[in-house]
Amino acid sequence: MGLQADASFADLSDVVSAASTPGQIADHIMASIAAGALPEGTRLPAERDLADALAVSRSSVRAALSTLERAGFVVRRRGRGGGTFISRVEAGRVDVYADRLTEFRRARRDLLDARAIIQNRVAAAAADRRPDDSVAQLRSRALDYEHATTAAEARTADARLHHAIALAAGNPHLVEIAQELDRKINAGFRHDPFSDSLFARACADHTAIVDAIAAGRAEDAGQLCEAHFRSTTMSGS
Repeated sequence: MGLQADASFADLSDVVSAASTPGQIADHIMASIAAGALPEGTRLPAERDLADALAVSRSSVRAALSTLERAGFVVRRRGRGGGTFISRVEAGRVDVYADRLTEFRRARRDLLDARAIIQNRVAAAAADRRPDDSVAQLRSRALDYEHATTAAEARTADARLHHAIALAAGNPHLVEIAQELDRKINAGFRHDPFSDSLFARACADHTAIVDAIAAGRAEDAGQLCEAHFRSTTMSGS
């Protein structure tokens, strides 16, 4: 059985201001649907959680979701296992968002490219500078990823592993740069593509990266890490 899809959120307060209208929220969600970040069946967070992430009122979120529901882009289910889910959306129905989507993809592609380059150097620095006790933690983080049972758990475990790699580099500014890029990329719904094949690829990548760091092979670690980010997050970008 494949990992279950779910929507993950980062801090959106820099993206959607307190003055955001329900229409702006609906547009933001619609752009994510059009980009493929929210495939059919994805469960959105509860209204309260989404409102907190967007730094807006629950009434604004409720109005935005109602707009999307009336348009047929989401469906609400009550009872156990209920919530708000992304509906099946035909490609032609999102043509009106073409300009917004083109801008969204261009900015995202540039950010992903920057992150891949930075993570190359972060992993290389970790291989050169890592504390003796860091390898055990890195292996533990990689194992946490392998044990993930949902897409959301896998993305969280992946972020924790790469954060641990950044910490092992021994430079707080590198950690800050990596975190800032992640905040910009994930300022909204997490858009990384996900599938069983990508999950398997990431498991193998993580093992190779950690092995290279443990062995002090800086250039190998850097190149493996950059290739990992490009192959698992930039396909189709």
